[in-house]
Amino acid sequence: MTTHELTTTIYQRLRKVRVIIITVAILASIGLILYSKQKPVTYTSRASVFPLTSGNDNNATSSTLSALLGSETPKSFSEDASINIIELAQSRTTREEVAAIRDSSMGNKTIAELLIDDINNHRGWFEEKITMPPNQYALITWAGEVLKGGLNATINKNNMLILSYTGRSPELVRTVSYGFINKISLFYIQLKQEKARRDFEFATSKVDSLRNVMNSKDNQLIAIDKRTLFTNTNKLEFRVPTENLIADKQMIRQQYATAVANQQNAAYKLQKATPLIKILDRPEPPYYIENKSAVLYGLIGLFGGFICISLFFVSGIILKFARYEINKAIFGTSTSKNTTPSGKAASAL
Repeated sequence: MTTHELTTTIYQRLRKVRVIIITVAILASIGLILYSKQKPVTYTSRASVFPLTSGNDNNATSSTLSALLGSETPKSFSEDASINIIELAQSRTTREEVAAIRDSSMGNKTIAELLIDDINNHRGWFEEKITMPPNQYALITWAGEVLKGGLNATINKNNMLILSYTGRSPELVRTVSYGFINKISLFYIQLKQEKARRDFEFATSKVDSLRNVMNSKDNQLIAIDKRTLFTNTNKLEFRVPTENLIADKQMIRQQYATAVANQQNAAYKLQKATPLIKILDRPEPPYYIENKSAVLYGLIGLFGGFICISLFFVSGIILKFARYEINKAIFGTSTSKNTTPSGKAASAL
């Protein structure tokens, strides 16, 4: 069987089932067109942010980018806590806090409510309309899961956070992106302020306590002085208690000076707690737009369906031809069945 005979046989087979082939190709084209219409147009923002650290911080956590970004795992808790910034961005707490943000430029609605409006206004052909959850908690929980599906956070080789969000409208994509950046920045501010606030409160209580003790020692000295108004001050019964009280007061005064210094240091740290996140690339338009073209998908379905169904119908012919050629190559001659005249072989196929 020659290649010409093979081609003729394939053509005859395809000609007989041409109606089926055309029908399947059209159905495949229609199926992919419907699939493309089911997926709405999406917009993806991209923002790159990095942490700002103070050079005067004495601890390793706040003076290195790796600790703040969570790229190094601390063996123990340090003076300032560290958390992986990717886990922070993708955490349920952060997502639900973003969902609860109200946008004054969009009717003072929460992002959760705007997400429902956005999905309902940009639905695919076969998407069902989303109904409003029965209460605020259910709404925020639902919106947190939606934000999780559209959010992507990674760390590049320069230890910079790359934050991307995909949504159905550019306005909401921008709002959500800035919401995540603000919540991440606010978390680190509060994290640093919480430690400084606790240090300040402890130092203040220590200062107040030592001041009360010093006042108590002064009152004891005054009481001794009143009781021994006409007593010889050189006697041990007067000198020893007085010297002990004076020594205690001197020791307490030193502790008081140290406590006041610690209080001022804690107050300075509390006042200088500034935003630790700086935006390098802002999540502003133009965004990356993903739109599934119905024409392109229709052509892919048409040609793909035509090729696949054609191969299905001629696969038996091609397989028989391949066996014939293999037998011929191995044995040199074919069996009597395969050595029939070319016309009969073609008709058998």
